[in-house]
Amino acid sequence: MLKSCKKWSIALLCLFSLSLLPAQTPLLSFETVTSRLTPEQKRDLIKNEEITAFHFGDFNTELLPPVPQEQEIRSLLSSQEMNMGIEGLFLYRDFPVDDYRKDPDAYSLMLYNTLRSVSTLEGTQYYSASRGEMRDLFVESWMIPDLDNPGKKLPDSVVAKIPRSDSFLIHQKDKSFGKNESLMEFHYDAPVISSAIINKTPMYYNSLIRVIGPEKMQIHLVIIPTEQGLLFYGVTAADSLNINAFRKKANNSFYNRVKALFHWYTRELG
Repeated sequence: MLKSCKKWSIALLCLFSLSLLPAQTPLLSFETVTSRLTPEQKRDLIKNEEITAFHFGDFNTELLPPVPQEQEIRSLLSSQEMNMGIEGLFLYRDFPVDDYRKDPDAYSLMLYNTLRSVSTLEGTQYYSASRGEMRDLFVESWMIPDLDNPGKKLPDSVVAKIPRSDSFLIHQKDKSFGKNESLMEFHYDAPVISSAIINKTPMYYNSLIRVIGPEKMQIHLVIIPTEQGLLFYGVTAADSLNINAFRKKANNSFYNRVKALFHWYTRELG
C-alpha cells in the first residue's frame, strides 16, 4: 500500500511539474519545411528571400513545403488538370518570432484574420517591367453574399477563434483579368494557415480574350511560422483555354499576382 501511494505521489508530482513548464510554441523547423528544396534553391531562398518556379504544359508543384494541407492543395490542383502556373516561396525575416513565442494563439489569430481581410487588397500594387512603374493590381476587392450580388459589399469577416475550415465568396477587379467572383476557402492546422481562391466566373485577359473558364484558376496561399521567419508560399495555376496565345503574358501576369499577394500580406502584418 505504501509503495502504491508513493508511485501515485511521484506521478502527481511529475504532472504538477510539467504544468509549470512553458507551453511549447508551434513554430515549425525551417530546415524541415525546406527539406525538399535543392541545395541551390535553399541558398537562393536564404540569400534572396524568394524563389519561383514557372510551369507550362503541365503542373507539378515543386516548391510546396511539407505541411498538413499539402495533399488537399495537390488534390485541388490536379482535379482541374492545370496547364500553366507559377509558384513562389518567400521568406519574411521581419516576422517577430519572439512575440509569436510569447503568445502563439493570439498571434496565429492575427495571421489568420489578416488573410481574411480581403478588402485591404484594394490598391495592392506590382511593378510593371514593360511600363517601368508601379501599377495597381487589385482595383476592387470585397466579400459578397452570393454570386448574384457581386456589387453588394460585405465587411471583412474576421473571427474571434480560428475555425478548422471556413469559406466565403469574394468579388475582385484587377488589371489583368477585369471583374470576377471567386470562392475563398481557409484551412487551419496549427501552426499552418492556408487559403484557396477558386474563380467562379470566366476570366478575360485585358477584358477581351477569354482565357480561363469557371473554376479553372486557383490561387493557394500558405502561411508557415518558423524559427527563421515567416515562410509564405503562393501558387497561381490555371487551365487556360488559349494557352498558346496567353503564354507570353502568363509568366509575368502570374508572377506579379503571387508577388503582390506576398507584399500585401506582409504589409498588413505591419
